[in-house]
Amino acid sequence: MASTGKAALDDSVAAEIVEGVMVQELRPAMTSRGIVRFGTKGFSTVKSFPLWGDPGAAAAPTDDLSDLASTALSDTQQTATAAEVGFRVDITDLVRATHQSDLYSEAGGMVARSVNEKWETDVAALMDDFTNVTTAASTLTPIDVLAAVSGLEQRDIPGPYVGYFDPKQTGELRNEIAVSTASYEVGRDGELVRPFADSGWFGVYMGLPIWQTSLVVTTSSLVGGAVFASGPGPNAAIGAYEIWGPRVETQRDASARALEFNGSACYGLVEISDTRGQTVKSAA
Repeated sequence: MASTGKAALDDSVAAEIVEGVMVQELRPAMTSRGIVRFGTKGFSTVKSFPLWGDPGAAAAPTDDLSDLASTALSDTQQTATAAEVGFRVDITDLVRATHQSDLYSEAGGMVARSVNEKWETDVAALMDDFTNVTTAASTLTPIDVLAAVSGLEQRDIPGPYVGYFDPKQTGELRNEIAVSTASYEVGRDGELVRPFADSGWFGVYMGLPIWQTSLVVTTSSLVGGAVFASGPGPNAAIGAYEIWGPRVETQRDASARALEFNGSACYGLVEISDTRGQTVKSAA
């Protein structure tokens, strides 16, 4: 009796089946646009954030016949300059027609994520720029985080505050919380020891909201996160001037037989007030 095996029908059996749903690319976690102060848009690429100088405390007059002394007010300003950023992917007609995934949807999402990653990269680059620095002896501990918060309080910085750290730093903080019975309570701190999430949200520790992303800068073997006064109020440490936010547009290129996916944004970031932030460094 003759049997028919696979080898006999190789010409009519698919050599490989490729799954039509793609696995998304790995990206650094994104934090929150709400931690910075956005300046109102105007007819310029340059936006200045003015700051009042401290005029000092009131003083007693010499007597009831004396005029109150006049004090001159002072101000300074920090400036953000908006510039364009962009990312483009072209999908040809042929590859779309022969690719099993929803290639247009995949390309549009990837372009949007690339534009957002640029924003996060620029925010993260500001974290180790604050003049006031708390440096951990090695790994980051709750004591280091609270020392940074205390530094802001000692400089009379109004809240709310926010923490912005590298996942290595938050991982060390999580470990310290989990192993220390003095600082960890199941009901209060349980969310801090859950697995890393893709949102970049770590949790709240001692009232401090904490975000995390691997885009935090490493310099001289030290990773530099920060605790700072967050936006959108007038006391925010970091300002943003955005002429237009992240957007993805398509454009048909008939001669190239392709559809272009163009992502762009136009913004500038600036440290409005150096004293309103505290860099937090620990071993990379």
